[in-house]
Amino acid sequence: MLVVFLALKILGYPAALDAWRGPVSHRTISHSGIPVDVYGRQRSDSPILIVHGVNPTGKNSVDLVRISEALAQAGFAVYVPDFAEMKKQHLLPEEAANIKTVFRSIGRDAAIACFSYGCGPALVAAADPEIRDRVRVAVAFGGYYDLRETLEYVITGPESPIAYLKWVYLGANSDLVADESDRQQLRKLALDRGGTIGNLSPDAQALLRVFFASNSEDFRLRLHAGPEPLHRRLDALSPSHYIKDLRSPLILIHGFNDPAIPAQQSIEFAAAARANGLANSLTLLRMYGHVHPILPELGATSLFAFYIPETFRFLSVLNQVVAIQ
Repeated sequence: MLVVFLALKILGYPAALDAWRGPVSHRTISHSGIPVDVYGRQRSDSPILIVHGVNPTGKNSVDLVRISEALAQAGFAVYVPDFAEMKKQHLLPEEAANIKTVFRSIGRDAAIACFSYGCGPALVAAADPEIRDRVRVAVAFGGYYDLRETLEYVITGPESPIAYLKWVYLGANSDLVADESDRQQLRKLALDRGGTIGNLSPDAQALLRVFFASNSEDFRLRLHAGPEPLHRRLDALSPSHYIKDLRSPLILIHGFNDPAIPAQQSIEFAAAARANGLANSLTLLRMYGHVHPILPELGATSLFAFYIPETFRFLSVLNQVVAIQ
């Protein structure tokens, strides 16, 4: 029954779980200048650190607050840090160290959960020798395994409502060029999602060419010739480079038709985990796009073809998460 009520709250129907388990405490603390929201009940014995995605709302995302409250009502002590650069849609390798700092402040073994692009630094942190043996389980929803492959998909993939991500990537990596005027031009181009641009230095031109690749082969050639700092950043943020250092079991969840990060990323992650002897599970959900539910109109056909099988899949993976305690 708990898992059913938990699922309902996560999907935006909180009444049953709220009535049964009641409200949870919520306070904000700070560790090394990083704000951390803490959710819990009077007896919350199982800590879980949740890493938000690359979005402006950070820890205050309505969906994330609801999930955090639901997990606290299920018995977890929930820690949700707020990462300023990630809120600016700027993903940096240094974020893994920040995640490690918050994890260590918990003071005991804990699970790590993450969403979307936040899964890169979260899982790199989970592989860090200083904490990896204290990470009980890692739960990744809609995350990526290899950032190079994900960038290739974003730049060369089919047109979609999230095609703007190409420009987000460009703006976020404009700091890799040395000249400030180049950085400003690249940021303006990214903000306007196109337009004319003046003279650029060779390293800025090399970076920009990557983002105008026409197909996968073209992308790989341009990336190979691209600036070395971009290569280092992509490698440092890719769990694929740290898979052999991970120790925790993995619970991987992905939207079957995710338009932002292909489900293939979690499929590859699960295969690599198996190859390295890591316990893991992979659940592909048709009820999710990226990290938000997409539910068809309820009818006789959708009930049997969609809602019933998806409900069982969703409840099954939530049961795995609750069992972490």
